[in-house]
Amino acid sequence: MGKLTYIAIIVLVIAFTAGLFMAFYPTGKPPAGKPALTYSVGGCSSMSYDGLTRGYGSTSRIELTTGPSSINLIHHLSYVCCADIVISLEPVEHRGDHILLKIVEKNIGEMCRCICEYEITIKIADLEPGRYKIELYGVEYEDMPAEKLWEGFIEL
Repeated sequence: MGKLTYIAIIVLVIAFTAGLFMAFYPTGKPPAGKPALTYSVGGCSSMSYDGLTRGYGSTSRIELTTGPSSINLIHHLSYVCCADIVISLEPVEHRGDHILLKIVEKNIGEMCRCICEYEITIKIADLEPGRYKIELYGVEYEDMPAEKLWEGFIEL
């Protein structure tokens, strides 16, 4: 194999690799790491008894703020008092002009007839600048799927 043939093969391999890289990373930079989710669920701040069963009729209110590369939500939720609520972040989806962040609240505890007021604090950090759509789903329980409770757009 001649020296020119060897150089031509090396150039073709480099060009192919660069093209492959650009096809998967159109911005020229690799994608950011996975966003970091942290949360806390405040205990029952007040309790009432009502005919609520299986979580139907729960109410909620959302406060949304941003920090450097983060989104912060406070979810004020009326829900059954025997719940054990956990939060998860679904895989990030890139959709045209925005990035979708889907947050799911799940009750891994029980169902009962009393209602509590919970304060759920959620932080999603390590976000790149851009436009985000946040969707909050809750409260999933056993065979009862989570319903969309809230959605909103934010620019970082």
